Amino acid sequence: MKKYQFILLTTMLVLFNQVLFAQQEKSETSSKVRTLFSNEDGRVNHGGYLGITIAYSEIENQPALQLGGRLAWVINHQFAMGIAANGFFNNLDKSGSYKESDYFLAGGYGGLFFQPILFPKSPVHVSFPFLLGVGGIAVNNYREWNKHPWDEANYSHDYYYDSDVFLVLEPGIDIEFNMLNFMRMSLGATYRFTNSVNLKYDYIEAGIPQSVLINPKSLNGFTFRIAMLFGWF
Repeated sequence: MKKYQFILLTTMLVLFNQVLFAQQEKSETSSKVRTLFSNEDGRVNHGGYLGITIAYSEIENQPALQLGGRLAWVINHQFAMGIAANGFFNNLDKSGSYKESDYFLAGGYGGLFFQPILFPKSPVHVSFPFLLGVGGIAVNNYREWNKHPWDEANYSHDYYYDSDVFLVLEPGIDIEFNMLNFMRMSLGATYRFTNSVNLKYDYIEAGIPQSVLINPKSLNGFTFRIAMLFGWF
């Protein structure tokens, strides 16, 4: 009888110890702060990348070229944030014959960008980057920009530059391709929203002052781009 009592007591002690251990483990787990990007074990994976972009857009109804770059911190493969900058100029199709009335717009903008990423480990997946920042734009005389030193005597300086600053919000969508472990390529489109810009191009032609008002919403529009991303994703 004592033998059975000893076995029963021992079994109860083992079970009680297991219950206490389970309760302690559950308590430790529940006391951990859960975050938006943490894994089930509470850990967060970190990475980063450098991106180079080339894009086509339209500014004031003229074709525009845009070049840019990004520097991002990647959190748990599914969210990136960092800084981005872009430079642009329009009116790409000018011929070699320039007039005083010919002008183009050039500038740049940059700021913070955020990028939710869906199914990042899939070979082809989607992300939704958006940029919030500030920029500057200037109107420039095309004839002066394209002149050569030996032609300086043939060009007049009867024109004036104008510039303005603007705020920008640019949401977009990218289709990303996992090319290598350290390299991705993306194809995407964005829409650029800005506040109104105040620009005027003044020039003198045949001795008569002339003026062109630039469309205040000339920067608003779609951009189509390709990007190469290098880093740890």
